[in-house]
Amino acid sequence: MTKWFLALAVVLSMGSSVLVAQEYRIEPLATPAPAADLAADVAAQIAPTGFKVMQGAKKTICEIWPAKKWSTKADAKLAEGVIYPLEIGELVGVLRYPRKGADFRGQEIPAGVYTLRYGNQPVDGNHVGTFETRDFLLLVPARTDQSPKPITEADLFKESAQSAESSHPAILPLVKAEDGESPAVHQLDGHEWWAVRFVGNARSGKLPLEMIFAGKAD
Repeated sequence: MTKWFLALAVVLSMGSSVLVAQEYRIEPLATPAPAADLAADVAAQIAPTGFKVMQGAKKTICEIWPAKKWSTKADAKLAEGVIYPLEIGELVGVLRYPRKGADFRGQEIPAGVYTLRYGNQPVDGNHVGTFETRDFLLLVPARTDQSPKPITEADLFKESAQSAESSHPAILPLVKAEDGESPAVHQLDGHEWWAVRFVGNARSGKLPLEMIFAGKAD
């Protein structure tokens, strides 16, 4: 009898793992980013197709359209804790929340359209050691982001804070992109975090990024 209960527990555990693995999935988007919500110059820099992250059968978590090209740094030397050779403040893509979302700090993000801008975590007493990398994508309200040119770091933090209607930028951290198909989603080991991996066109060729879209900082 004990063996039977142990076997049943293993089966139930495996079934639970499968359900968790199927919690999020990717579907392609054949339609462009919503031009009516973007400045014309910004919309011109966004790829005509993208993808959406789904939860369950029908719920759309977010829709993402990468920029047509990422202006990666010419040299390969990266600052300590930085893993991606992107330019600070550069336009990485566009994200739309069809319903209320949240950033990595648990800040609520209203439904709407946002640009994704690359930034680095500051090196100061409030941030050092709080995450494994310094790479983040910051959400900026599309209505205020009028140019595809890079945004200075000070302005980037200030403009991104408007997304959460708070004093802190709205952040989605980047982690090292694992090998595999793109776009794709997976759960990060040891955490209740989910990441989406997608590929963009960079100066040196195809560059995969992996962004945490669900879960809150420990």
